[in-house]
Amino acid sequence: MGRARDAILEALENLTADEFKKFKMKLLSVPLRQGYGRIPRGTLLPLDAIDLTDKLVSCYLEGYGAELTAALLRDIGMQELALQLQEVTGQGPGAAPAGIPTPLSASMPVLHFVDQHRAALISRVTDVDGVLDALYRRVLTEEQYQAVRAEPTNPTKMRKLFSFAPAWNVACKDMLLQALRDTQPYLVADLERS
Repeated sequence: MGRARDAILEALENLTADEFKKFKMKLLSVPLRQGYGRIPRGTLLPLDAIDLTDKLVSCYLEGYGAELTAALLRDIGMQELALQLQEVTGQGPGAAPAGIPTPLSASMPVLHFVDQHRAALISRVTDVDGVLDALYRRVLTEEQYQAVRAEPTNPTKMRKLFSFAPAWNVACKDMLLQALRDTQPYLVADLERS
């Protein structure tokens, strides 16, 4: 589905320098769907159109990245570009605004276990350090590992851990699930039954 990536890049390359700057400023404050983290300001501001396209797709995946891009283009007054982006990506002009979750449909893939049970995992995981140790250097960088460890409570540690999840692929989520099975077997079994 590289078509969405190409369409996002084309839209961003059609912005003037001032419009591109407005786009990035809006991206810093737009409401995001649950489970998606914000691109840090220090990372976002120096990006050019190509790098920003890559960052949008890596953080938000192609579908939501295109939807978010279209919504931001509308916010900065670039309705025609937003419409073109939606047409190319097949979202059409009636697509839901970026901050509003769309209803699940039969065509959408089933969510991974860690995505389905995000809220329960945040509130119920008690051995976060054990999970972090299992993910260290396999999924989490040193900086990410330390950032999660620095949080004061288990729920805030899990929230911080989930803030990195939008950039993870299925293999990374599978490693998190395995770490949870190893450290919290009864919790995982309970959630699998629900």
